Amino acid sequence: MPGCLWGRTGESSVEMPSYTILLFGPASAAIGQDRVTIESPSQCTCDELKGQVVLQFPALETHVQVGRLAVDRGFANADALIDPAAEIALITMVSGG
Repeated sequence: MPGCLWGRTGESSVEMPSYTILLFGPASAAIGQDRVTIESPSQCTCDELKGQVVLQFPALETHVQVGRLAVDRGFANADALIDPAAEIALITMVSGG
């Protein structure tokens, strides 16, 4: 599977899809933003996208490790391909009552 590849040479000037990932609570506070955007030359799996979040936003590493990605309001499997147009959210550990 070709997956989500970064840094390939010889790419054309075609617009790359971008993934917007919503952040909540401590993940949002860690970088002072309620969302991050990741660009990719190809469609990503859940795990590939999580890896790119950590590479581009190292302060989110712990949150990504303990969290899961929700895609269109349902949790995504690690190997699921994600549509860039989907609603994507990083769901981390929550508590409260």
